[in-house]
Amino acid sequence: MAPNFQVHSTESVGSVTDFLASKYFNYFTYISMEKLARSLEGKGISDDKTGSADENSESHSRASIELSLRKSYYILSKIPSMEDNNEKSEHEMWSGSGSSSEEGNLKEASKKSKTKVKMPKAEKSNNNALSAAIISKKMKSKFTKAWITFLRLPLPVDIYKEVLVTLHRAVIPFLSNPIMLCDFLTRSYDIGGVVSVMALSSLFILMTQHGLEYPNFYEKLYALLVPSIFMAKHRAKFFELLDSCLRSPLLPAYLAAAFVKKLSRLSILVPPSGALVIMALIHNLLRRHPSINCLLHREDGNETHNDDSKAEKEIVDAATVANISSIKPGIDHFDDEESNPVKSNAMRSSLWEIDTLRHHYCPPVSRFVLSLENDLTVRAKTTEINVKDFCSGSYATIFGEEIRRRVKQVPLAFYKTTPTSLFSDSDFAGWTFICDKTEENSNGNKEKNFACLSEENGHISAKRQRIECS
Repeated sequence: MAPNFQVHSTESVGSVTDFLASKYFNYFTYISMEKLARSLEGKGISDDKTGSADENSESHSRASIELSLRKSYYILSKIPSMEDNNEKSEHEMWSGSGSSSEEGNLKEASKKSKTKVKMPKAEKSNNNALSAAIISKKMKSKFTKAWITFLRLPLPVDIYKEVLVTLHRAVIPFLSNPIMLCDFLTRSYDIGGVVSVMALSSLFILMTQHGLEYPNFYEKLYALLVPSIFMAKHRAKFFELLDSCLRSPLLPAYLAAAFVKKLSRLSILVPPSGALVIMALIHNLLRRHPSINCLLHREDGNETHNDDSKAEKEIVDAATVANISSIKPGIDHFDDEESNPVKSNAMRSSLWEIDTLRHHYCPPVSRFVLSLENDLTVRAKTTEINVKDFCSGSYATIFGEEIRRRVKQVPLAFYKTTPTSLFSDSDFAGWTFICDKTEENSNGNKEKNFACLSEENGHISAKRQRIECS
């Protein structure tokens, strides 16, 4: 049996792990991590089947599995990236047993024959390039197996979120087949809330770069538009991805209208920084989809159903059409509580919320609304707004920009003559103020009675002083 060794150090475990990662974590580490993840997966399944009666032992086993999961993720995240490994000249420690054994057999055969054959430089470079490509392919295969096996495990919440944040830049570019992550990402995206926002980056990469088809993508994205998203930690990345997801010119008109109307409804519920982001998104959507510009200039909400798309006509039945036609003018047909954007009746609505932002208490918001007055259907006269410039806004950034803003005209309280009264005649045109005579008489009588009482009190006090003196 091989002896067991224990390492003791006065320093933290993290420093020891960092040292091991920089020196000794290699190709075989991925193989070990894959075996460890499979053993943890089998252990979890066996624990669920047996269902131990002892609660203490069950909680202890769960704690040990969670600790093993945390350590496994720490090791996987500390292994040098594939880019760093490709730059190294020492490929032997990263090569598999097959390639190293073949090279060793060739060397032994050359030593036995003792024949010196000089290879041309071109063949040597080709062999080196071939060996590097084989090593990279094997590395990607083991890297993919280790990560896919690890992501199948029941991860703790904090590790789960941390994996979603770093997945699109630290894992997906180095996988041999990124589509293998589709189950993990779609399951995360269906959870909702902050987890869906974190999974959106990786899911968007799979859809745009690797051909993943996800039919309910826009429906889930529509459900994420709630007021709390404007206070989330990763809101900046979310708004950038939202703008990218709605960039396609093939997006149906009813779907673009649903997102525009949902954003405009949120603009009156969120802080000023969120309203600025919404205005930028709406500006870009109206410019990309000229067919929904009717939402800006619609004065009467009771219009015909001809503006709706064919997909929406198929979904809305005859009873719904009858109910909609019976609604009085001036009532918004948009259903804010509907989770399906197709059934939200956005094409029958208008962006009246944007008109209310003209009188917003925050000056940057009211000034930004004026940009929608331009004819956005003519793309040559307008340009898209970079949403990234408004994603990280807050009260502090808005206040700082207003302080640095150079104001040309400053309002002043200036009077040509000194005012003699609080209000002038022009302030209340057509109004006259008349004092009631009965009130004046009653006030005069009260003043006389008060004077008499004061005189009587004065006489009484004088008499008391005379008596005291005597």
